[in-house]
Amino acid sequence: MDVTEIISIIAVLKAKPGKTHALKTALQALLLPTRQEPGNVEYQLFQLRDTPDCFYVRESWRGQQGLEAHIALPHFQDFILQMDDLLAEPLRLDYLTPVEA
Repeated sequence: MDVTEIISIIAVLKAKPGKTHALKTALQALLLPTRQEPGNVEYQLFQLRDTPDCFYVRESWRGQQGLEAHIALPHFQDFILQMDDLLAEPLRLDYLTPVEA
């Protein structure tokens, strides 16, 4: 697949006060099933060292179809239902463009 067909995203998620552990657990539950999706290239969870209530997910997908399939799957839909309770601010998705030398 041409690198231009890969969609890469950084998702930024900030926990509500007192919800850091619950958010971390909910995000960890996404890791294995998401990595098994045919459209997934990369799905990596990070917790900011100096701001532990903030999480980043670095993810890459085989085109828009791979991303849309992920969003529709039950494990991600279950997470969406928890977002209002867990997130201090709306989910932020930063789309990335590769820069080559």
